[in-house]
Amino acid sequence: MPACRPSLPEPDTCKGFPIESVAVPAFTLNDITLEIPAECLGKNVTAALQKGTFEHGEARALSSQLLPGDRLLELGSGTGYLACLAARIIGGKAITGVEAFPRMAEVARANLARNKVAGAQILWGAAVPDTYAGAKVSFSARQEFWGSSIVGNWADAAPETQEVPALKIGPLLDGSRATVLSCDIEGGELALFDQPLPDRLRMVIMEIHPRIYGNAGTKRIFDALSRNGLTYYPYGSQGPVVVFQRV
Repeated sequence: MPACRPSLPEPDTCKGFPIESVAVPAFTLNDITLEIPAECLGKNVTAALQKGTFEHGEARALSSQLLPGDRLLELGSGTGYLACLAARIIGGKAITGVEAFPRMAEVARANLARNKVAGAQILWGAAVPDTYAGAKVSFSARQEFWGSSIVGNWADAAPETQEVPALKIGPLLDGSRATVLSCDIEGGELALFDQPLPDRLRMVIMEIHPRIYGNAGTKRIFDALSRNGLTYYPYGSQGPVVVFQRV
């Protein structure tokens, strides 16, 4: 009889946050077609997409470190690009994504379908530590979607703030049965690893954001992963994209 495991929450349809755009620009990276509503783009995101440098650090790490048979939990699914890349190695059914920006959660789902990735699940919400008490968390959405976060630390104009579902990291890891965690959530990663992580998690691929939490915050993340038996892996890391592997 198969072992029981916690189930993931049902994907939210993001009602009340429809994608409304007259122009939907399309981009192609590594033979993956991405359509992104114009209102979710800014000049920096657009330039990276046009130059082919969009999420190149995470893409490089995932492509080189994922193995057939892995299961991926991706925090900060964005356009769905990394999930499409990962599906080439592990298949769509092994992928669970989490995206807090409601418009981008729908964009990720649409791009997965557009690139014929079947079975991947994109959940709407923000990952939080298991100690988080609320059912919702404040999320600040910026026009350049990749700068949106639950961490409100911006020097420029204040972004739009919304309440989104709070999804605890423990149930996400257990329900997805993840062996690899990919994380790019603009500072929201700071407190996620201060708790026990499942032994099945063999690798964490993460973009860190020292400009938000400083050296002390970076040390906190590294120390927390070390306590969980995961150590910095220099051969998969590059710049702010760091890879940790189980010892």
